[in-house]
Amino acid sequence: MKSYFTLASTLLTGIIMFCSCSTSSKKNIERLTLHPTAVILDSMFTQMPGILILCDHYLVWEDPFRSDYFLHVIDLNTKKEVGVMGEFGRGPKEFITPIPTKSIGNKIFTYDLNLDQQAYYSIDSLLAGKDPFISHPLDPIKNCLDVIQIAENEFISIQPENEHPFQWIHSDSSISFFGESPLKEKVDMDYTTRMGGLYYNPYNKKFIYNTCLFPYFALYEQKDSIFQLKWEKTAPKTSYEIKDGKFHFHDNDDRPLEIVLTKDYIVALQQDKDTEFPTTKRTSGIRDFSTVPTTLLVYDYDFNLKKIINMGMPILRIASKGDSNTLYTVGIDLDFCILRYEL
Repeated sequence: MKSYFTLASTLLTGIIMFCSCSTSSKKNIERLTLHPTAVILDSMFTQMPGILILCDHYLVWEDPFRSDYFLHVIDLNTKKEVGVMGEFGRGPKEFITPIPTKSIGNKIFTYDLNLDQQAYYSIDSLLAGKDPFISHPLDPIKNCLDVIQIAENEFISIQPENEHPFQWIHSDSSISFFGESPLKEKVDMDYTTRMGGLYYNPYNKKFIYNTCLFPYFALYEQKDSIFQLKWEKTAPKTSYEIKDGKFHFHDNDDRPLEIVLTKDYIVALQQDKDTEFPTTKRTSGIRDFSTVPTTLLVYDYDFNLKKIINMGMPILRIASKGDSNTLYTVGIDLDFCILRYEL
């Protein structure tokens, strides 16, 4: 069974963006340097911050290396940490390899890669001095590689063993499948080529699906009771070959660490080839961050590259709520810090 760190590494290093699709319109791409509008935290005491999630008035960051709690809650108004939640362990309310994801309202949905455990964590309950843990039934959300919540008790997860890779879990617990396979040819690695990530904006009801190993992006939009495929972007067939039923990808393109969907943009945390890395200051951690991206590639919802933003420092995590173009980041400046930007 995959470990948290193996999957995280695959997801973070396996995503491939297709900058070449916009080379013909480079003169229309805006290059700019962005400065933070606010410092939320000037230091974070962790070996490596995990996922960053923006709720209504709170920012939640994950610490996957702690031995006690893995979710830290920051009040955006006071810029103070107001509590921690999510316990490590094998107990009835604990996780050993938690994967937190954005939920509805002030909640974080979390599932475990290696345990039959899933739950909500309520920020409102935490602030009221109550137990934030809210258990969620095990079926049918299990054995998934990534999941997004689109409504109360409604989820979409990746099930790469299926020809239609998206499992839609409806509010009445019924299940349906939809979506196009990213690789049209039949290969022995169908499961591998369908593995990937999901990124959802609840305000425009659109989500992006990208594969980890095969260079493919697709945008789906909810219309009434179905999700419709709006577009697909993939690498040219000259960049890969299928031989004896095996898939081989030749291109070694740069890859983004993370993607978020804002009100107007698809934002990729990826190093621009024409922007130099600044000298990375030493952090309190033990890892090498010398190749962490310092740029954001900003696309519109038709996947046209519109902006290349120099952030002026290495950026490790990004988060957005989806109803504005406000962006929160985990940057590296002597130590890890959380900053706010306006795109």
